[in-house]
Amino acid sequence: MDILLLEDDPAQAQMVTGWIEGAGHRVQHSSSGTALLDAARAESGYDLIVLDWEVPDLSGLEVLKQLRASLNWHAPILFLTQRDSEADIVAALDAGADDYMVKQGSEAQLLARIRALGRRLGADELDLTVGPYRFLPQSRLVYVGDEEVKLTAKEFDLALYMFRNLGKLMAREQILKDVWQVTGLNTRTVDMHVSRVKKRLNIKPEQGYRVKTIYQHGYRLEEV
Repeated sequence: MDILLLEDDPAQAQMVTGWIEGAGHRVQHSSSGTALLDAARAESGYDLIVLDWEVPDLSGLEVLKQLRASLNWHAPILFLTQRDSEADIVAALDAGADDYMVKQGSEAQLLARIRALGRRLGADELDLTVGPYRFLPQSRLVYVGDEEVKLTAKEFDLALYMFRNLGKLMAREQILKDVWQVTGLNTRTVDMHVSRVKKRLNIKPEQGYRVKTIYQHGYRLEEV
């Protein structure tokens, strides 16, 4: 994989780069938020971006928001940071991060998370059509009939996950693990995003599908 790394501490950057390159990946390092955005604009072929939070000129969170909104960046983004509060984790995930890791984690854990994101990237390349809903993961587009529907990065991930699991019970905790790549966070994040996906994709019996809430468990997307 070709990986773009944002890290302003030289020793930390050298260590993380060594870990990643030792696993057979290629790393392009940026020491500031502006430099990383410039690198992303110049080359769109990176498979993964790893972001620190507290870096010069732009925070990692601001970089993330610009990647997702202004640059329409679709590749997975992993936060690697000292910040470990639930509020920070939720803010990053809601802004479009695919995974979040605190720096005290080990080399093995970081490489495992990179492998997991790589597998997700490969699996999500397959187009999916269910009734009037058509997902094009490579271009991150979704259509209802002939109409394109605009979704945030995380809404797209969740919607695709729900339709890939049509008819199955999806527990809130499992959704957090599979879509957000975290455990132990408040499941209200899931409820909020499911509600948004349901509304924006107009999932209702008239379209042939419904989202059923399973009390104290989660959700099931059902064909009517």
